[in-house]
Amino acid sequence: MELLARQKRILILDNSGRMTSIVNEIMEYGDFAIHTIYDPNAVYDRAIEIFPDLIILDYLLLSSDCEVVCRDIKEDKHLKEIPVIVVTAYKNKKVRADSYKCDAIFLKPVDMQLFAPRIDYLMAS
Repeated sequence: MELLARQKRILILDNSGRMTSIVNEIMEYGDFAIHTIYDPNAVYDRAIEIFPDLIILDYLLLSSDCEVVCRDIKEDKHLKEIPVIVVTAYKNKKVRADSYKCDAIFLKPVDMQLFAPRIDYLMAS
């Protein structure tokens, strides 16, 4: 008997509804189960609960929440293999993938011609 492939899950941390357009574009791009949360303190617990195929974090300018959340995920023995993408609108703020331990960083507005293939690549890895 052939096993049915499960729908790919994406966990998104959205700060103040700024990721709505990206979520809508992702939904148009593919058949994903999108789980959106708004509290940076809940990302880790939600990731443990649903074990997503990808995590997308909205960069939070006024605090280090994004950096802390990303590091917590990448240092956890159960979650460290889950790819993490950071999305930011702040071109002036120095955001480096190596300091965040994330797999990719994209600037808003996100170009889906670049973003969509990166999602595919990271979830296939």
